[in-house]
Amino acid sequence: MRVVLGLLDANAGEALVLGEDLSRSKEMRRKVGVLFERHGLYERLTVRNNLDHYARLFSIPDRQRKVGEVLEEVGLEERGDDMVHTLSTGLKRRAGLARALLGEPEVLFLDEPTSSLDPQAQKDFRTIIQDLSAKRRMTVFLNTHNLDEVQRICSRVAILDRGSVKLSGTMEEIRSPKSIEVEVVLASEDGAREAVSRLLTDSRVMGAERKGSTVDMSLRSPLWVKELVAWGLDIKEYKIRNLSLDEVYFEVLGQGVTA
Repeated sequence: MRVVLGLLDANAGEALVLGEDLSRSKEMRRKVGVLFERHGLYERLTVRNNLDHYARLFSIPDRQRKVGEVLEEVGLEERGDDMVHTLSTGLKRRAGLARALLGEPEVLFLDEPTSSLDPQAQKDFRTIIQDLSAKRRMTVFLNTHNLDEVQRICSRVAILDRGSVKLSGTMEEIRSPKSIEVEVVLASEDGAREAVSRLLTDSRVMGAERKGSTVDMSLRSPLWVKELVAWGLDIKEYKIRNLSLDEVYFEVLGQGVTA
């Protein structure tokens, strides 16, 4: 992300934001907001004084109004006069976000924004980001190892490995499996055994595995419930399972999940 922001030189290629190289355009850098893992605030100043200080550095007009506005957007309007060092990690992260919003950015870069936060603080931060993106019509660039978080809030995803993009696209596109993963629950284990025997003779079935009365199968093309019923199988449940982003990640990188 530091290469994209123009803070580090790229070994090869180029990284453009809004069509420009940020390392060469001071004007374009004004259109970008950034929140790294460290909030970038002075611990012995109040939240409001911190924001006023940065607003002055950024030459933002009507500083008092703008500071009040961003405090409200991140839910800190009642904590603006608190010293930063008295805030929880989650509230400090929100205060850092308020600083990143001062310049009305068109693109907001977030680096591991919910790391070290408790589940409630993570949920609150995600909600704020989603609301901000919708309200401001702002692009949010999220850099994270938290794939569950990506799956919850991102519309487009890129998976990188050693500096190379291995896969990118909309969430729906990258979660589209190469095979159709189906779980079928039958009325009995005997029925499940019979199902596996029948399934493995069908050219559409890449694999089938029985676990008790449940059969997991991978299909090249759809195999419908009515076909299974026509075979005389007593089916209690049939569901198509979508791949999780974790599964896509490990499939793309060719790695197994390890403890």
